[in-house]
Amino acid sequence: MKFSPQDTFIDKDENGVVRSLEHLEAPYMADVSSIEGDAVSVSQQYLRDAAAIYGIPEVFLNDLDTNALSQPELTDRSTPALNLAGDPRPRHKCTMVSYQQTVLGLPIWEAGFSITLDEDMNVVSSLSTIEQSVKTRSPKRDAVARDALDEKRLRQILGIEETQPKVTINAQRLLVYKYDSSSRLDTEEDETRESGVDVAVPTLELPPVRSSIEAGAFYVCREVLFTWPLPNFGDINWRAFVEVDTGSVVYLRALMASIHAYVYTMDPFTRLGATGPPASAPLAQLDNAREWKELPAVTASSPQQLTGRVPTDGFAASNAYYQMARLFKLVEELGFDVRKLFDSTAPDSQFPLPVDHRGFSNAVNAKAPGNTKGDGSGGFIFGLAAAGTSVGMASDFRVAAHEFCHALLWEAVHSPNFGFAHSAGDALGSIFCDPVNKHPDRFNSFPWITIGRRHDRSIANGWAWGGTQDRGGYLSEQILNTSLFRAYRCLGGDSADVIRRKWASRYMLYLIIAGIASLATSPITPTQTPVPYVTAMMLADRGEVLGFPGGAVRKVIRWSFEEQGLYQRPGAPTPVTTRGAPPAVDVYIEDGRNGGYNHAVTWDQAPGVWNRRAADSGTVHQNPLKGVANFCYVRVRNRGTSTVPSVRVNAYHLTDVAATSWPDGFESTTTGPITVTNIAPGGSRLVGPFEWIPLHNAPRDRLMVSATAVGDRSNIDLASGLACARGPIEIDRIVPFDNNIALRTMTIA
Repeated sequence: MKFSPQDTFIDKDENGVVRSLEHLEAPYMADVSSIEGDAVSVSQQYLRDAAAIYGIPEVFLNDLDTNALSQPELTDRSTPALNLAGDPRPRHKCTMVSYQQTVLGLPIWEAGFSITLDEDMNVVSSLSTIEQSVKTRSPKRDAVARDALDEKRLRQILGIEETQPKVTINAQRLLVYKYDSSSRLDTEEDETRESGVDVAVPTLELPPVRSSIEAGAFYVCREVLFTWPLPNFGDINWRAFVEVDTGSVVYLRALMASIHAYVYTMDPFTRLGATGPPASAPLAQLDNAREWKELPAVTASSPQQLTGRVPTDGFAASNAYYQMARLFKLVEELGFDVRKLFDSTAPDSQFPLPVDHRGFSNAVNAKAPGNTKGDGSGGFIFGLAAAGTSVGMASDFRVAAHEFCHALLWEAVHSPNFGFAHSAGDALGSIFCDPVNKHPDRFNSFPWITIGRRHDRSIANGWAWGGTQDRGGYLSEQILNTSLFRAYRCLGGDSADVIRRKWASRYMLYLIIAGIASLATSPITPTQTPVPYVTAMMLADRGEVLGFPGGAVRKVIRWSFEEQGLYQRPGAPTPVTTRGAPPAVDVYIEDGRNGGYNHAVTWDQAPGVWNRRAADSGTVHQNPLKGVANFCYVRVRNRGTSTVPSVRVNAYHLTDVAATSWPDGFESTTTGPITVTNIAPGGSRLVGPFEWIPLHNAPRDRLMVSATAVGDRSNIDLASGLACARGPIEIDRIVPFDNNIALRTMTIA
């Protein structure tokens, strides 16, 4: 299959290297006459076909059938290769096939190629972290031949004194690592400095690397997974890369990110607004904000008093349990199988996860550690909510949601973080709480514990993807939260109707979690830019979603990130201070939003659609006359970056005055589809007339018009393959979310 530029989004890094392809509009279908048609065979054919686009040398593809070994051995093969990284991995509504890049017979850390197949075994996207030029010297044979590190040698390498607690080694293997001095240790200084809250993950003061270790060079290392405790943290699981010739530690990470009872179902500011007490308020005020709630799935042992006052251990413990159980229950309510979602974290159903409600010796902090293997969650740790108080951090649902997102990431990508941002945890909390939020500042991500993070960040002030504030960690998380919260607002979060806000909230929470659950693992293809995550959320919006036909909101998701500076044109100025570019093909009908997706209160009065009582090409709307032929006109515009060669336009009107759903509530106009050609970027075409006769003996009728093109199919075009196109679906859940569709309600004269 050839890749059409109209159907394929190509993402390149700052050096012009292609890093991902997205072709949801036109999935790659393999030639099953020459292969088995299984996920591996399809992925291999795709990889060979896409290699030229990615610039992957053919010699890299000679061993695609060879499995990358979990305990690889050093060889003399200096030419890099791509090896199958285990069996295809079932993900949410998709299957992931990954290929590990190897050299000298060893895996290269965070280098490889991942392919996403939909439920029909067609490829919808791919991601490459392949290193094109890998030059590494074979280490000394005696260095590799040595036995695996023991505790004594590891202590020496890490600079841990013999008098300090025991080091437990959990696993070891050989790999190749590209040394980067700036990422040798993990720091999050920006957030600590700005918020005054200690958000840094624990680390060690390592001896310096040997002078022979050069930045950007590839080294054979021994990966060591070990457990070693720190004061105020308890047992911590760690990952270290030790260069085999010199014994230098070139990489070190702590695998951590930062019944009935009285609880805070939400923090007092969110639930009560301006009248809510801060964490430093007098005890009586804090107690009055409690609620009496059932703690789900509690096994009673001995009589327990769960009526603790706010600053007590009992209250903190009740909140920690309630909030985390509530989040796992939310995942189930959104349609996920918790056991499958956390199959690495809890193999063989080894729940529950540990939750420490009074960690860090009561410092202001919260963390989500990883397990001993570094491929799943190790539980949750909460400290205090504010300095100078004894109120537990677990009392704040927003904090619990943030830490829960790390557990999702640990499971999906085997890291507590995205490659491009700290996590999506702030967005989980913000979007969950917003429908009933009474705090006067809805864009304050943590109003109660005041750490200064927000989700209304402006691209003009550097908060764009690629802007001056896009420096990873918590800063980039605010850019992510702003992007996701915008999508929530577009779906109904800005509605005056609380039911509509709650629907939009749940839909976005589903997409956020499903997107994470669809990503490839970081040790092979880390998500270094937001593009693969956006693609994963768009893919998750397929089939049935929360009982609704899916597919209707995928364009809103992309646009929300475009508004935050993602998808810049090649060669665009940096740092980014402007909105991103629209897709290559993006036809629309004016509904008052210029092709965008901001929340529309009156989405059924599109000025781009109008009626005339005669086929005169007039541009002023006239209410239709009953019982006779009327004529619909529409102006189709192109906000895309390329000329659209062909656009098919269909017009419909109601079958019954009370009809509210697609497709049963509409019928085609007397005039069938009309095709127009060659709409240039920024250009438009007048389309019509569509002859039609309004409803008989009805006070009003509605005209709905759809424009569809290759590369930008309407959400009601059956050729899109979307569930929403087949319906049934309420029109207020499809028309506002697709600029290809416009609707105009009119009075019959």
